[in-house]
Amino acid sequence: MALNYRIVKNDQWETIFFSGKINEDAEVSLAELNEKVGDRCIFNLKEIEAINSLGVRAWINFLRNFEQNRQIIFEECPPGIVNQFNMIPSFKGKATIRSLYAGYICENCGLTKMELFKEGENLPRNVGATPLPEVKCSNCGKTMELEELEDEYFGWISTRAS
Repeated sequence: MALNYRIVKNDQWETIFFSGKINEDAEVSLAELNEKVGDRCIFNLKEIEAINSLGVRAWINFLRNFEQNRQIIFEECPPGIVNQFNMIPSFKGKATIRSLYAGYICENCGLTKMELFKEGENLPRNVGATPLPEVKCSNCGKTMELEELEDEYFGWISTRAS
Protein backbone atom coordinates (compact mmCIF):
# COMPACT_ATOMS: atom_id res chain seq x y z
CA MET A 1 0.00 0.00 0.00
CA ALA A 2 1.32 3.41 -0.95
CA LEU A 3 1.27 6.53 1.17
CA ASN A 4 -2.10 8.22 0.85
CA TYR A 5 -3.52 11.36 2.35
CA ARG A 6 -6.78 13.22 2.74
CA ILE A 7 -6.99 16.96 3.44
CA VAL A 8 -9.67 18.47 5.68
CA LYS A 9 -9.80 22.27 5.99
CA ASN A 10 -11.01 23.79 9.26
CA ASP A 11 -10.85 27.49 10.06
CA GLN A 12 -7.20 28.48 9.73
CA TRP A 13 -5.78 24.94 9.84
CA GLU A 14 -5.65 22.11 7.34
CA THR A 15 -5.45 18.56 8.68
CA ILE A 16 -3.70 16.04 6.46
CA PHE A 17 -4.72 12.51 7.38
CA PHE A 18 -1.94 10.19 6.20
CA SER A 19 -2.43 6.44 5.72
CA GLY A 20 -0.40 3.53 4.41
CA LYS A 21 3.36 3.14 4.30
CA ILE A 22 6.13 5.70 4.17
CA ASN A 23 8.52 3.94 1.82
CA GLU A 24 10.42 4.48 -1.45
CA ASP A 25 7.15 5.36 -3.21
CA ALA A 26 6.22 8.12 -0.73
CA GLU A 27 8.10 10.85 -2.61
CA VAL A 28 5.41 11.07 -5.28
CA SER A 29 2.56 11.58 -2.78
CA LEU A 30 4.56 13.96 -0.62
CA ALA A 31 5.68 16.15 -3.54
CA GLU A 32 2.04 16.99 -4.33
CA LEU A 33 1.31 18.35 -0.86
CA ASN A 34 3.46 21.47 -1.08
CA GLU A 35 1.08 23.09 -3.56
CA LYS A 36 -2.16 21.84 -2.02
CA VAL A 37 -2.08 23.26 1.50
CA GLY A 38 -1.57 26.56 3.26
CA ASP A 39 0.80 27.60 6.01
CA ARG A 40 -0.85 25.96 9.04
CA CYS A 41 -0.96 22.17 8.84
CA ILE A 42 -1.78 19.34 11.18
CA PHE A 43 -0.35 15.96 10.17
CA ASN A 44 -2.48 13.14 11.57
CA LEU A 45 -0.28 10.05 11.40
CA LYS A 46 -2.53 7.53 13.16
CA GLU A 47 -2.98 5.35 10.07
CA ILE A 48 0.69 5.04 9.11
CA GLU A 49 1.30 1.30 8.99
CA ALA A 50 5.06 1.14 8.45
CA ILE A 51 8.13 3.12 7.50
CA ASN A 52 11.40 1.97 5.94
CA SER A 53 14.79 3.64 5.49
CA LEU A 54 14.01 4.97 2.02
CA GLY A 55 10.76 6.34 3.39
CA VAL A 56 12.65 8.09 6.19
CA ARG A 57 14.87 9.78 3.61
CA ALA A 58 11.86 10.79 1.49
CA TRP A 59 10.05 12.17 4.54
CA ILE A 60 13.02 14.23 5.77
CA ASN A 61 13.61 15.68 2.30
CA PHE A 62 9.92 16.54 2.00
CA LEU A 63 9.73 18.10 5.47
CA ARG A 64 12.82 20.29 4.97
CA ASN A 65 11.15 21.97 2.02
CA PHE A 66 7.56 21.81 3.29
CA GLU A 67 8.13 23.35 6.73
CA GLN A 68 9.59 26.59 5.37
CA ASN A 69 7.13 29.37 6.24
CA ARG A 70 4.68 26.85 7.70
CA GLN A 71 3.51 25.92 11.16
CA ILE A 72 3.17 22.13 11.50
CA ILE A 73 1.65 20.00 14.24
CA PHE A 74 1.89 16.20 14.41
CA GLU A 75 -0.95 14.36 16.10
CA GLU A 76 -1.88 10.76 16.87
CA CYS A 77 1.62 9.51 16.07
CA PRO A 78 1.89 5.69 16.27
CA PRO A 79 4.90 4.02 17.92
CA GLY A 80 6.73 3.51 14.61
CA ILE A 81 6.72 7.26 14.04
CA VAL A 82 7.73 8.01 17.65
CA ASN A 83 10.69 5.67 17.20
CA GLN A 84 11.79 7.78 14.23
CA PHE A 85 11.60 10.96 16.35
CA ASN A 86 13.96 9.30 18.82
CA MET A 87 16.43 7.88 16.28
CA ILE A 88 16.43 10.74 13.78
CA PRO A 89 15.51 14.14 15.30
CA SER A 90 15.22 15.73 11.85
CA PHE A 91 12.30 13.35 11.15
CA LYS A 92 10.00 15.74 13.02
CA GLY A 93 11.70 18.88 11.75
CA LYS A 94 10.35 21.97 13.49
CA ALA A 95 6.91 20.47 14.06
CA THR A 96 5.15 20.45 17.41
CA ILE A 97 4.01 17.04 18.60
CA ARG A 98 0.51 17.37 19.98
CA SER A 99 -0.33 13.72 20.61
CA LEU A 100 1.03 10.20 20.25
CA TYR A 101 0.21 6.61 21.02
CA ALA A 102 2.22 4.36 23.33
CA GLY A 103 1.83 0.61 23.66
CA TYR A 104 0.92 -0.90 27.02
CA ILE A 105 0.83 -4.53 28.12
CA CYS A 106 -0.75 -6.23 31.10
CA GLU A 107 1.80 -8.57 32.59
CA ASN A 108 -0.99 -10.37 34.44
CA CYS A 109 -3.24 -11.40 31.52
CA GLY A 110 -1.27 -10.39 28.41
CA LEU A 111 -3.74 -7.80 27.09
CA THR A 112 -2.15 -5.05 24.98
CA LYS A 113 -3.55 -1.64 24.15
CA MET A 114 -2.55 1.72 22.72
CA GLU A 115 -2.84 4.71 25.04
CA LEU A 116 -3.14 8.20 23.56
CA PHE A 117 -0.92 10.84 25.16
CA LYS A 118 -2.05 14.43 24.54
CA GLU A 119 -0.17 17.67 25.07
CA GLY A 120 -1.54 19.52 28.09
CA GLU A 121 -3.11 16.35 29.48
CA ASN A 122 -1.00 13.23 29.97
CA LEU A 123 1.94 13.83 27.59
CA PRO A 124 5.05 14.39 29.73
CA ARG A 125 6.76 17.78 29.52
CA ASN A 126 10.04 16.38 30.84
CA VAL A 127 11.04 12.73 30.82
CA GLY A 128 10.92 11.24 34.30
CA ALA A 129 9.95 14.51 36.02
CA THR A 130 6.53 13.13 36.97
CA PRO A 131 5.25 9.57 36.78
CA LEU A 132 3.13 8.62 33.80
CA PRO A 133 -0.57 8.21 34.56
CA GLU A 134 -1.54 4.70 35.59
CA VAL A 135 -3.22 2.64 32.86
CA LYS A 136 -5.57 -0.09 34.11
CA CYS A 137 -6.23 -3.29 32.20
CA SER A 138 -9.81 -3.46 30.97
CA ASN A 139 -9.64 -7.26 31.20
CA CYS A 140 -8.34 -7.94 34.72
CA GLY A 141 -8.06 -4.50 36.34
CA LYS A 142 -4.32 -4.71 37.03
CA THR A 143 -1.94 -1.85 36.22
CA MET A 144 -0.49 -2.12 32.71
CA GLU A 145 3.15 -1.47 31.85
CA LEU A 146 4.53 0.73 29.08
CA GLU A 147 6.00 -1.60 26.42
CA GLU A 148 9.08 0.63 25.99
CA LEU A 149 11.36 2.21 28.54
CA GLU A 150 9.83 5.59 29.37
CA ASP A 151 13.04 7.60 29.04
CA GLU A 152 13.73 6.04 25.64
CA TYR A 153 10.20 6.27 24.24
CA PHE A 154 9.75 9.88 25.30
CA GLY A 155 13.40 10.76 24.67
CA TRP A 156 12.49 13.11 21.80
CA ILE A 157 11.01 15.50 24.40
CA SER A 158 14.48 16.59 25.49
CA THR A 159 15.35 17.54 21.89
CA ARG A 160 12.14 19.31 20.92
CA ALA A 161 12.25 22.89 19.72
CA SER A 162 11.00 25.56 22.10
